Amino acid sequence: MNTPDLATVLSEDHLMLSRICTELELGPGSPENRRELADHLIAQLVRHEVAEEPHVFPSPALAGADDVMRRLEGLGPQDTRFERLLSQLIRAVRRHLRETGLARLEARYSATRLRDLGDEVMGRRKATSSLPHPAIADRAPAATLLRTGPGFVDRARAALTSVH
Repeated sequence: MNTPDLATVLSEDHLMLSRICTELELGPGSPENRRELADHLIAQLVRHEVAEEPHVFPSPALAGADDVMRRLEGLGPQDTRFERLLSQLIRAVRRHLRETGLARLEARYSATRLRDLGDEVMGRRKATSSLPHPAIADRAPAATLLRTGPGFVDRARAALTSVH
């Protein structure tokens, strides 16, 4: 199976981020479910940022997103700040999806280079697992590295950028 090129990888990320935001916007769900979805959004956004940052001009929309993600890390869904911060994060993601410069990738890189970069990003993602399945979270080595809560954004970013 061929690995998609970088533009395709990032476009697929955008679709996934949009779906997560929509799920958060449409249904309140249980507080625990909203917390899990917020953690999922944070993990996927960090994963996307790590792939996008070296190749696409920094997104002004995401400039404050790291701060919002860090402020969300330690909050329970019942905290009065949780929904306000989650809404801020969703708005930042939506702005990023509208403002992204993915079209410039094809002007900046050759098709071969885009494929190589896609391979690199997908290899890095494969080498770093995302959040472990809850059934094995206490046994998975990544569980201590990528557990949610305070420091989650920094640990996720470090895990994704340290794989070669």
